[in-house]
Amino acid sequence: MEPAFKKSLIISGGLHVFIAVLLFVNFNFFKNEEILVVPMAGDLSAPLNATTVDQSQFDELKEKNQQKKKADEKRKKDLEKKKQQEERDKRLEEQRLKKQEQEKREAEIAEKKAVEEKKKQAVEKEKQQKLAAEKKKKDDEKKKQQEIEKKKKEKAAKEKAAKEKAAKEKAEKAKAEKENREREAAEEMLAEQLEEEAEARRAAKAGQILTEKQRYLAMIVAKIQQNWFVDDTMRGKECRVNIRLASNGFVTASTILGGDRALCESAMRAIQKAGNFPMSPDPDVYDALKDITTILQPELR
Repeated sequence: MEPAFKKSLIISGGLHVFIAVLLFVNFNFFKNEEILVVPMAGDLSAPLNATTVDQSQFDELKEKNQQKKKADEKRKKDLEKKKQQEERDKRLEEQRLKKQEQEKREAEIAEKKAVEEKKKQAVEKEKQQKLAAEKKKKDDEKKKQQEIEKKKKEKAAKEKAAKEKAAKEKAEKAKAEKENREREAAEEMLAEQLEEEAEARRAAKAGQILTEKQRYLAMIVAKIQQNWFVDDTMRGKECRVNIRLASNGFVTASTILGGDRALCESAMRAIQKAGNFPMSPDPDVYDALKDITTILQPELR
């Protein structure tokens, strides 16, 4: 350090001390109206000049200096507070950044663990799927083989059942054919017997009906003759008529089919007068008599 610069610093320091003493010490040995004022050296090379001031100026200067000191102290405190706040903010920001960094690292670690766990789970899942697929494949092959065996057994059983059924059906068919031949022969024999018997009955019945028809027809003609008024003018003449009868013998219709007109009209009056004719209770005989056609000839003596 240069000697001249050291000397200037010593002089500046001494002047500052001297000014402070002048500000805070009451100089009773000075007159009340005069105060010695020593200006601050702006330039150490400038000459030191002293100026005298009165008491009021000194008080004013003292007040200003005190206010300046208070302002400086306040500024220093504010600066200190600001500095402390900035330090606190800095520490908080550092803590926040540190916490953020920690959280980021923890998140990265957690994410890494999650990815690893996911990969592990995927590997395990793939492994399980592979084992399941292999097991399913084995089960399917086993099931397929079982199905093949089952189908073989079923086919063999069906073939055996079919053979047994065919043999049984063949035997039953042969038996049925034999029974049918025997039954047909018996039925044919019976039918022939029944037909012979029926023919005999029909012949007997036909003869009976014919006999009954002739008998009742004779009674019908006799009743007509009973109610027929005839004379010699009718001798040798005849009338062909159709008579329809109810089951009780009541005449439902009578029609002239041919012959002498006068004779036929006389015969129609005799039929209408008779009203009812004898009738057999046998339905077959009635069927033969319900619609009869006959030739009427008057009975003359």
